[in-house]
Amino acid sequence: MPLLPGETPLPKAPAVVLDDGTNCIPQHYLSYQHTKTSVENIVAEIDCDPKYVLFVDEDNASIFIQVGIIGKDNYKKAQSQKDEKIVYGRRWRVEAQLPSSEIIQTAFLALMKAREHEVRELFKYRTNQIKALGNITTPFSCHHDLPLIAMSKATNTTQVSPQLSPNQIQEVFSRICYDEADLSFESEMKLNGRHLISFKITPSTNTTLPEILDIDKSMLIIVDSLTEDALMYAVVDELLSLSNRFVEENFTFKGFARFSRQQSIQKISELSAKTRVTEQSALDVDFTSAFANANYETDSTRVPRLSTGKLGDKIKAQLTKFDIKYGILPKTE
Repeated sequence: MPLLPGETPLPKAPAVVLDDGTNCIPQHYLSYQHTKTSVENIVAEIDCDPKYVLFVDEDNASIFIQVGIIGKDNYKKAQSQKDEKIVYGRRWRVEAQLPSSEIIQTAFLALMKAREHEVRELFKYRTNQIKALGNITTPFSCHHDLPLIAMSKATNTTQVSPQLSPNQIQEVFSRICYDEADLSFESEMKLNGRHLISFKITPSTNTTLPEILDIDKSMLIIVDSLTEDALMYAVVDELLSLSNRFVEENFTFKGFARFSRQQSIQKISELSAKTRVTEQSALDVDFTSAFANANYETDSTRVPRLSTGKLGDKIKAQLTKFDIKYGILPKTE
């Protein structure tokens, strides 16, 4: 099986013959020296959601993967916007020594987290508490001022929410809008001291997320108590799960959906076991030494520096609580 750009076999690296006759050298017997071009060639083989574009670029620090999201402004009504725009997520750093498989997984995580960011913004909650400022809020958005929240006694105080009646549960759902879709309460039943809630998502003409456009069944959540907070946290968990499952099923590399739940765990386990066979490599002293040195060199590139100051002091105190015998301790400035 041909190697990908940026991959080089270790000296005397053992090959493995798969059940279909393919002869390959597993990734843990390769060394890596990726460039922007080699990462681009890998990412070019990835497909998922056409509205989430994977970019590869580099700066003075390193190569990185970045997601561009095409759509309308989440904080404005969709019907009031004529055109779509593109915004960019955070940069996901790719080390030159990173295995190609981990580069693919980095792209997978970048897409999953970019979609999570959108999900949290698309969850809108109508509150009756602050009418003067407009009562449409995004309580699960990632853009809240966390230092301010941490210092605010008002939001930092745990409140005991009252238990809700069925009519009140319906009222909570009626105040939720998700990607221009409405949520409606269907039923509730006790289950081993917990509560099983059924609700439905009804998309509108402005709904864009494919995972809720295709929904033709009721959604189920389980909560420990029938409070407004418990319901909303559980609903958001379910919406995030829907988004994550969409990425899992639609993320492909060279057309292969590695993270799809249609993949056989048994087959993946068998393949993993076969590529980890080490009898041949254990007989070769030169390869064993090269393999150990390559692993150490890779690990050493990831060791952080420990600076002086508040965080450095905190980490030192944390590390002294453990009897660390192996690995590489952080460098000191």
